Amino acid sequence: MENLLQRYLDMRVANENRVSTQGPVVTISREYGCPSKLLADMLVSQINLGLNQAGKQGHAWRWISKELLEQAAVDLKVQPKDITYVYNYEERSWVDDLLAATKKDGSYRSDRAIRNAIGKVIRSYGESGHVVIVGRAGMAVTRQIPESLHIRLIAPLEWRIARISEVYNLGRDEAMNTIQHKDDNRRKFLEFFLGHEFRYHDFDAVFNCASLSLEQISAAVRQLMIGKKLI
Repeated sequence: MENLLQRYLDMRVANENRVSTQGPVVTISREYGCPSKLLADMLVSQINLGLNQAGKQGHAWRWISKELLEQAAVDLKVQPKDITYVYNYEERSWVDDLLAATKKDGSYRSDRAIRNAIGKVIRSYGESGHVVIVGRAGMAVTRQIPESLHIRLIAPLEWRIARISEVYNLGRDEAMNTIQHKDDNRRKFLEFFLGHEFRYHDFDAVFNCASLSLEQISAAVRQLMIGKKLI
């Protein structure tokens, strides 16, 4: 009886410690055309610089994106190329799904299985802490982590059309169609994990990339992180 009681107490302490050490994690969601990776890189660099200058010992922050795909592929025991379409917010047509299911190389995984694997990886990174997760429904998967901050980048459609046209050398109509397609697929992906329709108040803060520079957004996010005691 004594051993059982001690085992219970040890498990309870372990669980309490696990919960208390979840995070910190920051997620960046965006409308297509907003520079989320540029922001993540700047944010992490400035956080780590600030920690070093303050002489604070601890974990260095990092940002992740493609690592999610690679780890999910490992967990599913497939090649990254086999699940890239889901990672990029696309869906297979029923014809493509049927053809994929008939493959005999063991690479077939349903869209739901792939999404769930990506979600599991995101949760694991979030719980490990000191990470900025870019896209992939990071907010929906990690919002229950106590030490977390979730931001959304937006911009007017015309601003995004101009940016996408310049970056990818597209005409206006093609850029607009691309944005609408990408936004729709990202919303569906996010809502899969949210379990409800997308709402802006699911985020802690929303920033307009057309009226704020990356430096201003990064500075504001760092202040929010300080306020929430993430750094």
